[in-house]
Amino acid sequence: MEIYDKQDKGYIEVWLTNAEQQVYDRRELTKQLLSKATAKKCKVVYFLSGSDDLLSCTERLLKNNLGCA
Repeated sequence: MEIYDKQDKGYIEVWLTNAEQQVYDRRELTKQLLSKATAKKCKVVYFLSGSDDLLSCTERLLKNNLGCA
């Protein structure tokens, strides 16, 4: 898990791997992070690892962005 404090921009980033997603309760983690937050208005933003093949996902994304899909 990686946590980046960006309260100056109004949020806290949390990056979770597939294994960590199974271990951590995001609601509880959000409560803990917000209880320690110093900013009055702050959001917790989660970035979750996927399970799809990175190469095929990147290929589809590039084709879509280039209008080749």
